Amino acid sequence: MAEEKVGWGAVFKGGLGLYTIMLNLGIGLHAVDVFIVSTVMPSVVRDIGGASYYSWTTMLYMVASIIGAATGSPMKAKFGARRAYCLGALLFLMGSVSCAVSPSMLLLLTARLVQGFGGGLIISLSMALISELYPERLRKRILGLVSSTWGVAALIGPAVGGTFAQIDFWRGAFWINAPIIVGFMLAAWFRLPERRSPPPLSMFPWRRMALLSLGVLCVGVASNWQSLIVQAALIAASVLLVWQTLRLDAAGPSKLFPSHPFSPKTTTGSASWVFFLSSMTHTVIGVFLPLALQVLHGVDPLVAGYMTASLAVCWTFASMATAHLHGRAASAAIILGQVLCCVGLGSLALFIEHVPTWVVPLLNGLVGLGLGCSNLHVTAATMRHARPGEETLTASSIPTIRSLGIAFGAAAAGVIANGAGLTDALLPADVSHAVLAVLGIGVLAPVGALILAFRFTALLAASPNPAKSAPDSAAATH
Repeated sequence: MAEEKVGWGAVFKGGLGLYTIMLNLGIGLHAVDVFIVSTVMPSVVRDIGGASYYSWTTMLYMVASIIGAATGSPMKAKFGARRAYCLGALLFLMGSVSCAVSPSMLLLLTARLVQGFGGGLIISLSMALISELYPERLRKRILGLVSSTWGVAALIGPAVGGTFAQIDFWRGAFWINAPIIVGFMLAAWFRLPERRSPPPLSMFPWRRMALLSLGVLCVGVASNWQSLIVQAALIAASVLLVWQTLRLDAAGPSKLFPSHPFSPKTTTGSASWVFFLSSMTHTVIGVFLPLALQVLHGVDPLVAGYMTASLAVCWTFASMATAHLHGRAASAAIILGQVLCCVGLGSLALFIEHVPTWVVPLLNGLVGLGLGCSNLHVTAATMRHARPGEETLTASSIPTIRSLGIAFGAAAAGVIANGAGLTDALLPADVSHAVLAVLGIGVLAPVGALILAFRFTALLAASPNPAKSAPDSAAATH
């Protein structure tokens, strides 16, 4: 069958243009905030303290976003896309304003929970639009545009956060979100459909979500204990809680994950590990690289933010540049991408203190190129090879698995950094030990992702394209 040529403009035709703009705007709200927070966190700690909770701002945000993402489907079914989108935006707005006025790290972390829930709800609803509205042949294109949204956020976020940090008003970085979020709410209210034939509601899996959230929190709590025995016990408890969540999910209704979600014997399971470990890879960099640049290289917050954002910019470039690949070329891109991640993160761990400052964003960007080459094709192939009857569930679980990787990555980075001696004083020697430990141990994440990527591509090669996608299988790889 001849391959159908699909251009980037196809996602704006046939009535899809409105939805393309809306879902990218929704994802952009979350993406810009990620870069703002990573840029201003050193200033936040200097003002209100709480260095031992440095990584918690990311970890708790992601825990809440996991819960928010899981509520996306029932919220949409009950209220419709318009009201659900507006609810997510309202919660995000409340969280942003609360961050701006927080006098202590405790209140800031609470605000991040609210903000994370709203962000997770928005992301989930945006991904639902991709699953419902875009045919398989267009998915790589729309996923590529989503990546471009992160690239734009990588340019805007550090500029906003760095500017406010330099004028010693980090709170302004959260206040500036307010008019943007209000604008998004108005656009969603007047442009999104009221309701889209919702499926029947089912019982929300509160017990499993509670276990899952508690598991992630256990890793975070471990970072604030000095005893290695207590830390090991909390991490072991976290693993057991997540395992119990998956066990209950396999036998329960309203599943959160597809069948055998982390089994390396299946394409879905091996892909889940790639998503999880890839998220850990960029998280261990994103949480502590701004601190390393400011303290170890004497870079001001604005420049440090842009240097950190090189990962997202390169991720976007690689996603857009490789979106046309299919078949063996796409599988090669998956493997090459993980190799680049290993080289980039490994080089940062070995040389971050010794190379010229301008080399650091290049190595960081190398990791971004790797993630861009790999993740787009893993996502598209995972959707295409989902177990029959679990296509929607498989697609909707991808953001949750990625969020889990980010949460565990941030929490693990906090445990490692505090164990290496990071304190509120942010002394260069302490920061050096902490950053080297985080990046050095963090290399295990892309190495693991590379191993699972080999497994994933081998399973793809051994499996024929599912019959359901045969008519569009060639075009879907575009």
